[in-house]
Amino acid sequence: MELYLVRHGQTQANLDGVYCGSSDLALTSLGEQQAKAVATQLASLSFDAVYTSRLQRTQQTARHILGADAEFVPHTGLDEMAFGEWELRHHRELQEKDAENYAAWCADWQRTVPPGGEGFRDFSARVRHALTEIQQRHATQRVLIVAHQGVLSLICTQLLQLEARAMWHFRIEQGCHSRIDYRDGFSVIYCLNNSGKAPS
Repeated sequence: MELYLVRHGQTQANLDGVYCGSSDLALTSLGEQQAKAVATQLASLSFDAVYTSRLQRTQQTARHILGADAEFVPHTGLDEMAFGEWELRHHRELQEKDAENYAAWCADWQRTVPPGGEGFRDFSARVRHALTEIQQRHATQRVLIVAHQGVLSLICTQLLQLEARAMWHFRIEQGCHSRIDYRDGFSVIYCLNNSGKAPS
């Protein structure tokens, strides 16, 4: 599988620096420009399958890349981690107004669950199952996944056979693309956060 990874363009939550997982925000004008930049980067390529999350910021990005009538598959497993009561709140606010829960999460983010939200173990398992399904369906094909920072960094760990907690080693930027090929249980990184044109 020749796999291209793209993070959605900027949203207001990115601009404000707040937690945003399940909140369904649209792209900002800069986010739209970033998506159009990726369209230019990937213009020479055609994809056998395109997957997004169910959230509009990934679908808007995909439409900018592929065209308004683009066909893609929204996949539940590619949704960003849900932060529950912490959605659209800044860490400074949480340190002040939900100090005990936030401190517990910071101390053990792999096992502590945000109030009303999704735990890391469930989140990482969900993404792992989604990627495995996509790999099985498209083993010899070219695939584009348009998703989120957390999801894409977890995909990188799975492809490279790392533990899920190693996701923090992968910063997925907006306005660019990454490519990782996977064949016969072996992955090769062709590029990460590439803002140049992909070879056809």
